Parts: sequence; C-alpha cells; structure tokens
Amino acid sequence: MQSTTDTPFSKEGQELAALLKRKAPDEDFQPVLDSIQAQATEQALDPIVTSTDVFMTAICWAGSKSLSHVLACIDRTKTRLSDAASSSPAARAQVISSVMNYWSAHPGIALSIIEKLLNYSILTPLSIVDWTLGASTPINGTQGGAALGQAHMYELITNTVTKVSGRVRLLLTSPSPSPSADGADEEQTREKEIGGMRDLFRAINDALASWASGSKDQLMEEGDGSSDREAMIRRWGQRWQRVFERLAAIEETFVGEAKSGRWVVKEDEGKGKESKESKEGKQEAGKEEAGKEKEGNGEGVQVQDEDRMVE
Repeated sequence: MQSTTDTPFSKEGQELAALLKRKAPDEDFQPVLDSIQAQATEQALDPIVTSTDVFMTAICWAGSKSLSHVLACIDRTKTRLSDAASSSPAARAQVISSVMNYWSAHPGIALSIIEKLLNYSILTPLSIVDWTLGASTPINGTQGGAALGQAHMYELITNTVTKVSGRVRLLLTSPSPSPSADGADEEQTREKEIGGMRDLFRAINDALASWASGSKDQLMEEGDGSSDREAMIRRWGQRWQRVFERLAAIEETFVGEAKSGRWVVKEDEGKGKESKESKEGKQEAGKEEAGKEKEGNGEGVQVQDEDRMVE
C-alpha cells in the first residue's frame, strides 16, 4: 500500500495493512482505528464510517494476492467488521463501497468478496439492495441511476436474491417438522425466512418503481426528465422491474405449492425411489450378462463391427 500526501489516512491504512499481514491480535488494531476516528471528528467526518473505509480498504489490499487471502483476512476480523457495519446503515454501505471501489477494475472479484461478507452476516440482503438501488444513505452505488446499465450491478442483486430464495426453498423442501417444540421452532424459522424474502422483493420493487417512473430524488434533481440520459435510466428501471416482478411471482408460487406438500421430499418416497432405481439397475445388469453370452455364441459379431465403425 503506497503512501501519498494527497491520500487521506494513508499512514494509518499502511499500519492496518501491516498488522493484517503479520496476523496481529485484534486488540492491536484499536489504537490505529482510534487515531483515524479522532482525526475524522476534527475534520467533521463520520468517525465510524471513515475508520470502516480505511479498515476495509486495508483488508482488500492485504488480501489482494488471492481470494483465499482476502477471505482469511475477513475471517480474522469478522467480529470487528460486524460491529462496525451494524453501528449504522451508512457504515454498512461504506463496507460495500470500499470493496467495490478497490476492485473497480475487476468487479467480479468485488462480487465474490461481498458474497462472503453476506455469508458472515457482516452485510444483509437489504443493505445490498439499498446500496445498489435504494440510495437511502449518501454512500451508495446507484451513480444517479447509471448503475442500472451495468451488468455487475445486476449480478450483485440477482446473486443476493438467489441466495435468499435458495435458503427458503431448502427449508420448504425439507421433511415437514414434527408437532414437537423443535418442530414449532422449525416452522417459525421457515415463516421468518419467507417473510425476509418477501421484504427483499418488496424493497427491490419499491426502489425500481421510482427509477422506472422517473420519480427518484436523485433523478429529479438532475433534470426535468426530458434528457436522453433520464429516459435511458427509466427504461433500464422498467426492464429490471419486470424481471424481479417475475422472479417474485415464481418464488411466491413455489412457496404456495411447497406449503401444500407438492415439493416436500418424504422419507418413504426417497426409499421407494431408491428401491425402484435398484430394481432397474439389476435389470440392466441382467441384460448385459445376456449380451455377453450372445457374443460368445457369435450373435454379437455384427454389433461389435458396428461399434468399430462408430469409433
């Protein structure tokens, strides 16, 4: 990490990167972060957001050798990152911005890192949607709506939706819980995950509806809606909205069918399927044995010649 006089907090960033490289204990990071927060307060900046930016950027640099390196850095600092991200929506948005800005030339790597941060619950699905589409905080990736025309932004949202809906599908297709206390907890978990998925689709739709209609604040501030750029953003918003409305309808249909028992795999059915497959396997084995006997009697010569032609 190179130091430049015009890069704020470059000295502290180098110190954090050095601590990460030598796998220093967690308490060694605090004095450096305290220094960043004190300087940020003097400069009328949000101290938590600023320190989170420097810290996350240092993690990206220290782990830039490979994806496994950055994952190791995140794993060692996940508690501190989680505390910082949960302190405010702006701090959580800053985590995403720091990753996306550092890997702006390679957005695919940035998406992989954000996926891991989501797995660690440092980020939430709703925070990713808000950063990409909602722009409820000054730190966001909407770029005034231009993000709607970028493939990696679309991939970021679809990856998030797939992860959430996949979790719901897994819970719904597992065997039905027993009417015990544990069964009640499982059912509660299912309903909670379904509610979370619906909230996610609702947040996506609300954000896209604003872009599609041209009523988004960021869009209205830039013009009167008559420019080519604004028309393009509205069209992209409409396209995105159609896609995610269809996805939401598909997942709602799956939830309804799963609750009626259509997609639940029962243990007895699994055994029956296994028994059927075993029976078919034995039949195939019997056919092979019969074929070998025919070949021994000369009946398989023509078949063998045809095989050679194919070869």
